[in-house]
Amino acid sequence: MLSSVTSSPASSLYSPSNGAWVRELSQDQQGVQLICLLYQCAAEVAAGSFDRANLCLEHIMQLASLDAPHVLQRLAAFFADALARKLLNLVPGLSRALLSSANSADAHLVPVARRHMFDVLPFLKLAYLTTNHAILEAMEGERFVHIVDFSGPAANPVQWIALFHAFCGRREGPPHLRITAVHDSKDFLTNMAVVLSKEAEAFNIAFQFTAVEAKLDEMDFDALRHNLGVRSGEVLAISIVLQLHRLLAVDDGRRHAGSCLTPLQIIARSSPRSFGDQLERELNTRLQLSSDASVLSSLSPQFPVATAHLTPKLGSFLTAVRALSPKIMVTTEQEANHNGGAFHERFDEALNYYASLFDCLHRSAAAPAERARVERVLLGEEIRGVVACEGAERVERHEPARQWAARLDAAGMERVGLSYSGAMEARKLLQSCGWAGSYEVTHDAGGHSLFFCWHKKPLYAVSAWRPAT
Repeated sequence: MLSSVTSSPASSLYSPSNGAWVRELSQDQQGVQLICLLYQCAAEVAAGSFDRANLCLEHIMQLASLDAPHVLQRLAAFFADALARKLLNLVPGLSRALLSSANSADAHLVPVARRHMFDVLPFLKLAYLTTNHAILEAMEGERFVHIVDFSGPAANPVQWIALFHAFCGRREGPPHLRITAVHDSKDFLTNMAVVLSKEAEAFNIAFQFTAVEAKLDEMDFDALRHNLGVRSGEVLAISIVLQLHRLLAVDDGRRHAGSCLTPLQIIARSSPRSFGDQLERELNTRLQLSSDASVLSSLSPQFPVATAHLTPKLGSFLTAVRALSPKIMVTTEQEANHNGGAFHERFDEALNYYASLFDCLHRSAAAPAERARVERVLLGEEIRGVVACEGAERVERHEPARQWAARLDAAGMERVGLSYSGAMEARKLLQSCGWAGSYEVTHDAGGHSLFFCWHKKPLYAVSAWRPAT
């Protein structure tokens, strides 16, 4: 138990430390100390306390490392990085000078990291499969089909090759098919056009590919019909994987503002001894000591759903979508609450969510180099976006399915039920790949959303929509 540790950062945070206390801790105790320190550091950062936050970060980095063998140590290193960046963002000039070049250093590795994530984790495979199944059912009997892929960085030609195969299994044969892909990389779009055109020819499908070089959140939605080349006589389907949340970003004037005073900050301003004691009592009653990432599984309370409203970008996009009259729009989003108003709630949710993602990645068949690339280039960047950024720069605004339902309902969209057969196909995929033990596919009571879970915790959700009649 923590009480047996004679010297710890929670109890001597504001005294000089030579790191000797680390050697006194077992692996289990180091994990709990990391959690203590991360929460304390978050409180100090929210309060704008540079000196105290700096001391927290010094202690964290004595326990954590991006190259550490234990998943919680690596996770803590990424959150420490995000907290340090949030603190630096309070000084805009310093932040831009130090971080602008670092932010783009690994940009060229993103496509490779996404391939690794697709290969070693089931989530994107499940998203593509369930999206395709919903589109296939919606397009039954249709002869001219137009699919718009708004997935951007999460897009993959593999998704549409699988749909080609499914369309060929229809009694009436495949439709005339047009796919429009929206992506900010010209090279990606060129490659996608070549790959899909070649596959369509092999399947003997009448096919056309249209490339739109853009980011979803930077498009002119007033000209969406023109930019996508939507034609009369075509039945429209829309696919959006892990991008819709970017339309929630809004300049709320909090780019460099500190958060309002929270109970966590009030605790942090008390004496170091009482703060450490309170954290120890809290964690000892809520956690079973473990060096595994699952140690965080009980930390996150269920926050109430915020009042639904439409940000300008999301409202404009959904208005444009309704005008296009798609037969179906299928969305995949992170099943997380990272868009709350209070920083301590967002931090707590993020720590819990990414602990599960790091855990399943750690236990996957990924080679160490592949795992490290996914952690650093993809998940680490998401953590920075959730924790370090504010205002319009905070584009990683993940929300749970129930909140998306409230937003889309308010925008004049209605749900399209996801069929039982689609869920069964997803479960068969898990079985065939040997993932069925730890991963599962569940659905909500109405069958409107499918959830992809790791050890019972939902991490991603798929739902389908159409303009309300």
